[in-house]
Amino acid sequence: MGQGTPKVSANISSGNLLRQIQVTDGVAGIVGTAVKPANIGVVKTVYSLDDAITKGYSQTDEPFLHRQISEFYQELGGNMELWILGTEDTMTLENAVTSTNDNGLKKLLTISQGRVNIVSVCRNPSNTYVPPAGFLDKDSEKAVTASKTIAQYQQSINRPVRILIEGRVTDVTANPLYQPNTATNTFAGVVIGGTQNDGSASVGVALARAVKYPAHIKLGNGQNGALSITSAYIGNKKLEEFTPTELDNLSDAGYILLHIREGVSGYFFGVDNMAGTDDFHILVHGRLIDKAQRIATAANTQFLETSVRMAKDGTLNDTDAKYLEDVIKSQIRAKMAEQISDVDVIVPTDQDLINTSSLGMTVKIQPLGYLTWITVNLGLTKNI
Repeated sequence: MGQGTPKVSANISSGNLLRQIQVTDGVAGIVGTAVKPANIGVVKTVYSLDDAITKGYSQTDEPFLHRQISEFYQELGGNMELWILGTEDTMTLENAVTSTNDNGLKKLLTISQGRVNIVSVCRNPSNTYVPPAGFLDKDSEKAVTASKTIAQYQQSINRPVRILIEGRVTDVTANPLYQPNTATNTFAGVVIGGTQNDGSASVGVALARAVKYPAHIKLGNGQNGALSITSAYIGNKKLEEFTPTELDNLSDAGYILLHIREGVSGYFFGVDNMAGTDDFHILVHGRLIDKAQRIATAANTQFLETSVRMAKDGTLNDTDAKYLEDVIKSQIRAKMAEQISDVDVIVPTDQDLINTSSLGMTVKIQPLGYLTWITVNLGLTKNI
């Protein structure tokens, strides 16, 4: 069919500046000890337990990693993207998270191109490894400190990540305890407790709870029911053998740990403690700010090298400033409306863009409140 005389046509699209930013709440990664050379120093992506087995992480070939992967998918209850990096049994947790180690966590984060935003780091040391005396293996403690640099770097390149470090318990009777909340690295949290009585931790279960639900949902959310695991230990001691006070003390020290809730069967995670006391001392706060950063960054990228109007006094035009505020705010609300209480974006107009070409803005996120401790006042009364 004819189209008339020769001509050039242009199709104009609208709404590109306000397109929805695609941000995934949780993409998980595991860095842990491998046995087979084909799995050491190699990053692989799997989507189910069967896929993981096919790609070399069977119970026979990789008993330690298989346990973490199988517990991850068992708790997840479905299929999901999971990035895996195997490490030598001589690589400590500290070395695995060190920013200068090109074969540790850095490699997984680099290859995933920022897609992985929450990762667990675990270890199955060789039989010759003798941990220093104490409640927690010093290696776990050192990893908390060492992981801060790489986490800060990831944040600086707008690929923020939160790290769950395996708390390898050496002696449950040792005192005093290492207290993660005395550290200053709320990018990381220390998970203790697992399905085996060897001092290891089921970080795969914690990782699954994190990515199974949106970023604002706590690991221990009671409405999501008990964990899928049927046995739990801290160190070599059954969880049921700990008194409530002992578990309270571990939680108050800043650990992410398993516990039992009165009137409900099964195991739950307690407070999602991170290693410090700042605004991001719980995992949900960190994950929410990470998500907001990714959205705000993506939304602002479209404005790079574009122009804005200036007022006669050299300040930013009020209308243009308000437009920028509204664009960022609308994007965050579109992706996080049910996850936060409110958001505000402020673009100060007193910025010398003519001479500096540098724009600054403030994004404020008001989080939800969480019911971590509930007090019920009971008593008898003559009249109701």
